[in-house]
Amino acid sequence: GGYYDAGDNIKFGFPMAFTTTMLSWSVIDFEKSMGAELGNALKAVRWGTDYLLKATAKIGSGVVFVQVGDPYSDHNCWERPEDM
Repeated sequence: GGYYDAGDNIKFGFPMAFTTTMLSWSVIDFEKSMGAELGNALKAVRWGTDYLLKATAKIGSGVVFVQVGDPYSDHNCWERPEDM
């Protein structure tokens, strides 16, 4: 789950959390206007939240993984995530 950021192969937790929150609020505020796209919006929210939950270590450990990837190597190599 989760989303890559800025066209590279890095996942940043804080921007993803913000984006998922804004998408969630959009669903709440504009649900009736979304029509057939409501299902896709809900799937997108679920995809982001599932990842964020998996990035949180066991309760009480105080560990949250906020970045996946190495910015130095990832920014020097442009490829599809499937080819990593």
